[in-house]
Amino acid sequence: MSIKGTTDFLSEDAIAKQISAWWAEAETATRAQQVPRARRFLRWILAVQSYDEEAWLRLAMLASTPKSEIAYLRQAIAFHPGSPRTIAALRQARARQLELAVSGLLPRSLLLHCLPDQRGNGHYHAAPQNGK
Repeated sequence: MSIKGTTDFLSEDAIAKQISAWWAEAETATRAQQVPRARRFLRWILAVQSYDEEAWLRLAMLASTPKSEIAYLRQAIAFHPGSPRTIAALRQARARQLELAVSGLLPRSLLLHCLPDQRGNGHYHAAPQNGK
């Protein structure tokens, strides 16, 4: 394992111990609901071993926005394109993002009142109000 700039003064055993300590810190921070702190430790892990699928998945779970969650999952897919776990997580994240986007739309009953009347000549026909 060659980690640019770190193997000069740290052995692989020391690097593995450091990563293990960062995982423990990330877990502790997550349990304590210290999300920014947990994300910081996960980013440190990824700075050393960017291929760590579990770190990308955890970072995605702790993302502050749906957009960043999807960005983290895309990074995981880049390193693990065939991973069923990562593919499923990305699909779920995209579904949640779509659900959020759709929930901002007007209710269907209100939308029908502003659409052109398909039965007529295609011009706007206001829906009758209170039976008028």
